[in-house]
Amino acid sequence: MTELGAPPQRPWEMAVLEQLDAPIPAAVRRAGESVVTDVLAATVAGAAVPALRELRETADLPAGDVPLLGTDMQTSLPFAAMLNTAAAIAVEIEEGHNRGGHVGASLIAGSIGAAQAHALDGGTYVDHCIRVYEVCVRLEEAIFVMKDRLNAAVPWVLRDPHATWTVVGPALATALCMGADDAQLRETFRIGANLAVISMYDPYAEGAPARNLTAGMSAQAGVSAAIAATGGIQGSPAAMRAVYDPLDEMVDGFDEMFAELGEHWEITEAYHKPVPSCRYTHPPLDALIDAIGADEVDVDAIEAIRVNTFTNAAEMDHTDPQTMTGGKFSTPYVLSRYLTDRAVTHADFEPARVSDTTLRPLMQRIRLQADPAFDDRFPDEWGAAVQVQLTDGTQLEGSCRHPRGDHRNPLPAAERRQRDAELLALSLPDAEAALAALDAIATKPIRPTAEALCQRS
Repeated sequence: MTELGAPPQRPWEMAVLEQLDAPIPAAVRRAGESVVTDVLAATVAGAAVPALRELRETADLPAGDVPLLGTDMQTSLPFAAMLNTAAAIAVEIEEGHNRGGHVGASLIAGSIGAAQAHALDGGTYVDHCIRVYEVCVRLEEAIFVMKDRLNAAVPWVLRDPHATWTVVGPALATALCMGADDAQLRETFRIGANLAVISMYDPYAEGAPARNLTAGMSAQAGVSAAIAATGGIQGSPAAMRAVYDPLDEMVDGFDEMFAELGEHWEITEAYHKPVPSCRYTHPPLDALIDAIGADEVDVDAIEAIRVNTFTNAAEMDHTDPQTMTGGKFSTPYVLSRYLTDRAVTHADFEPARVSDTTLRPLMQRIRLQADPAFDDRFPDEWGAAVQVQLTDGTQLEGSCRHPRGDHRNPLPAAERRQRDAELLALSLPDAEAALAALDAIATKPIRPTAEALCQRS
């Protein structure tokens, strides 16, 4: 086959392409299986979100044979990538990485359709996802430095949680599923690495339209990049220099981050959420639980709650959320719901629950503050400290260094399995069969596994 474009000129780009067939240690493969099953369970759950259900039922979707997980519908590969990925992040329960965001969502939900279409076996698919995950974690860490500079330079809020690296993920994974050769993988990477789907306003205020579909459209763009590259379209070597060379100056050790590909496996440091809300709400929640323990606390006797945490988490201080997404990104809401019910469940983020005015007085008494001590340890540690001041003068204190689900504070296997069963049951009548399929994901072809994650017509 004729070579497409110029060969890689930068060490980091060469390292990315070499990573795509790197050997995978057994422990890393087990971590990868856990990440893949996490995202697929979240995708099935997200299919039940009303806004996405209405979209599927009313939109004129292209014909195709790629299933939408959690449903009995099918569409074309790019549109399946869009809708599956939007579903993957809709419930806010999908895996993540302390330095790499929600890497797996678009990568896995965006490429699962290609794995089905090309009849991949589960073990091969998991390996593809692991290798691409490693690339995307490093891209995200670097690009967030660039994003911070952009936010300081533009007059509107640039929200970029699902941009270039979430295009690259489904692009490379899809190309691998399609059996792309080295030249096609190179061009797929170049096309994907120079695409970004960006929301220009605050998704926490407007909710799912500004966030979930942004992620979905990133995956759609990634799949389209793979299709284009395998069809002969070239990426831009010049753009790889112009866009990414400045990161050498912005990010300490940019080339070195990619030089360790195949040696240090970031996927082994993924976290898995116990609660369906933004991960930034979890350190304060765990610190609150540490503070009150098993004691019964009368919420009317709470005078004030002070939360010290890292800056990103301190920004989750919204006290009047109006949408499902708004509730998931509001620490005052999450803490108030826990104090009231001693649990935070999927039902707590339904619109009627989020707008429950009886919680507002308690939410107003919760104050978040950025603390340099926690900022100094972020993003390697996501910590928080909570002080609960009662009207009788009693003060309860608690702290969290690594929230539950962190790789240093993992969820017990039984709890994780129960969580996944509950997620699958949100969309599927036979959650146990779906759970069994996920258990065996690396040992069977992807097609029957995915079929078990769909409703039967």
